[in-house]
Amino acid sequence: MTRQKNIVYNVLLNEERDQVLMVKNIGPSYSYYTLPGGTVEAGETLPEAAVREAKEETGYDVAVGELLHVSEAFFPQVDEHCLFFFFQSEIRGGEIGTIFPDEIEEISWVTIADAVQFMNLSKEYEQILTTQQTVPYVFNGQITH
Repeated sequence: MTRQKNIVYNVLLNEERDQVLMVKNIGPSYSYYTLPGGTVEAGETLPEAAVREAKEETGYDVAVGELLHVSEAFFPQVDEHCLFFFFQSEIRGGEIGTIFPDEIEEISWVTIADAVQFMNLSKEYEQILTTQQTVPYVFNGQITH
């Protein structure tokens, strides 16, 4: 039976808004870049998961803002159906570092164009990340962002 997973990502832009914070994950055969984020745990809201994942992976305390984008994919090789939620987030404190040094090789600022390429996303994502256009996020019937 296909397992469904919800995955959150933090889109953290630098002050000039031309770079995004990324983490380089250590994979089984090669390392790869992603935005700070991960799987939503039982009982967590999407924003709560985004805050937790940012802290664990980058050391930063973040404020989660607007929902930028939702995407969906099937991964038959692992029998998963994933929904990906991309949130605008802002660094509010903390110090750079990860609690998972065996999983995170590097935390770095990269250009938005490089981020899109590193994550193997279509060129349209560059516009999504650059323009920061948002979509409503509704929790329990209330628009929260």
